[in-house]
Amino acid sequence: MCPPRGLLLVNILVLLNHLDHLSLARSLPTASPSPGMFQCLNHSQNLLKAVSNTLQKARQTLELYSCTSEEIDHEDITKDKTSTVEACLPLELTMNESCLASREISLITNGSCLASRKASFMTTLCLSSIYEDLKMYQGEFKAMNAKLLMDPKRQIFLDQNMLTAIDELLQALNFNSATVPQKSSLEEPDFYKTKIKLCILLHAFRIRAVTIDRMMSYLNSS
Repeated sequence: MCPPRGLLLVNILVLLNHLDHLSLARSLPTASPSPGMFQCLNHSQNLLKAVSNTLQKARQTLELYSCTSEEIDHEDITKDKTSTVEACLPLELTMNESCLASREISLITNGSCLASRKASFMTTLCLSSIYEDLKMYQGEFKAMNAKLLMDPKRQIFLDQNMLTAIDELLQALNFNSATVPQKSSLEEPDFYKTKIKLCILLHAFRIRAVTIDRMMSYLNSS
């Protein structure tokens, strides 16, 4: 029986947080360290720092919009679309085939993160799923920022450093990565709902950024 998605994520975060334990190192996906992987680790660290700073600013600026993790309704925009939690499972859990990523993911093959030809299928699958996650968040953030720029109050905008950090990691994962086209909407924007949605999205994205950073850290140290 495959553990629930939420439990799998907790397991991954706990395991990746103890990379110095040899026994755990043997049970996680492995890849030969390379300059490309080190570069990807730097990009993931920059991304985590950028999204953390953006979230902190949002919580301060939108303090009247219930923007704390305790107040928001948590949402995962990647649910039922990508399988990062399953794709990045420790090998000890992938012995159960029902726990393997079940959704169709296009495997990336030409990013600097995969510069080593010895990268395992599970490593490639994990990085490919991370790539799909980032593309989804990039599209959502760009559409949201376009609405925020229309707000007469000019209260808050997305930090360009975060958008750049997303793009840089995407490029490192896939050299052929194209910028996600900005979604257009004919509806009159509801700025209150947009700001609430921003808080929800930033909290979810920070959790995903932590997962990405810890996985990159492990792959770089393998």
